[in-house]
Amino acid sequence: MFESLSEELRRALADANYASPTKVQSESIPHLLSGESVIAQAKTGSGKTAAYLIPAIERGEKTLVLTPTRELAEQVAYEGRRLGKYKRTSVGVIIGGVPYSGQEDEARKDIVVGTPGRTLDLWGKGILDLSRFTMVVIDEVDRMFDMGFIDDVRMILKNASPRIYGFFSATVPTEVEDLAKEFSPQIYFLQIDQYKPVEISHIFLEVKGWTDKISKLQEKVDSGKTIVFVNTKQRAEELYEQLRDEVDASLLHGDLSQRARMRNLNAFRKNYSKVLISTDLASRGIDIIDVEQVINFDVPKDIETYIHRVGRTGRMGRKGTAITFYTWKEEIMIKRIKQAVKYPEKY
Repeated sequence: MFESLSEELRRALADANYASPTKVQSESIPHLLSGESVIAQAKTGSGKTAAYLIPAIERGEKTLVLTPTRELAEQVAYEGRRLGKYKRTSVGVIIGGVPYSGQEDEARKDIVVGTPGRTLDLWGKGILDLSRFTMVVIDEVDRMFDMGFIDDVRMILKNASPRIYGFFSATVPTEVEDLAKEFSPQIYFLQIDQYKPVEISHIFLEVKGWTDKISKLQEKVDSGKTIVFVNTKQRAEELYEQLRDEVDASLLHGDLSQRARMRNLNAFRKNYSKVLISTDLASRGIDIIDVEQVINFDVPKDIETYIHRVGRTGRMGRKGTAITFYTWKEEIMIKRIKQAVKYPEKY
């Protein structure tokens, strides 16, 4: 499929190490290249971002991409710049937590990636012209519902009039399908695969407490690029302070400024740091394909959170490992998690 694309885009794909399309790309790209709208259900880590960016860049569409989180918006923009560099496709980001200065320039670019709140804000101020977009993509639509953004999304869609719609989601409940059909009655529904946890190995290690956790963590982080999840911002800070002199780590939580969050995330993405210590801010909407393992320093509060945390590894067909530390007080939750993931099976 990639061989039929323009030389400029093929060069960019080669530079980014895209050897062949994933299933969601094979299914979605032909429809979008033909100017047809799609709703695509595909599991996390399956390559959804390129599935809509490639047609947008190839067709030269003025495109608006809505994402539920700032971090995902930055990642989509990063990928858009990589894939669009030889086509000279400009990519802008409009998100909260950053100054308004410069946002007008960002809003005029060929592809604009934004969160719903800031997108509506700039539209209301007359800075962003929604009517100029010929393609609109809603990424992680199910997450938009979960986070209460769907009214903002609907308002944006009502004031845009694109020729092409793309709805991409890990799950497609009735509400998501109804939203897509509301704005594009002739939309193609592409069910790439049923939603399920990504294929990884699960390891559960009983520990005695904080000191024992630290010792085991130091043993494990040398195994490769690692995200370490904790349950609170305070725990993230404490763990970072304890490890920073011994482990090349970055920190991510909601109390950091947007600039600091993106600086630390980019350091991890580009391998300047091999460990990312994070709250559940990174459990969804963070797409770094070469994460080799996830370590749950703290047991997550529910099974859904566990699934999303461990979904940060084993992406795009790679092998991944999830290690969870737990004390005897957390054995009931560990038992529930094991049942949910069919431990010790690999899937």
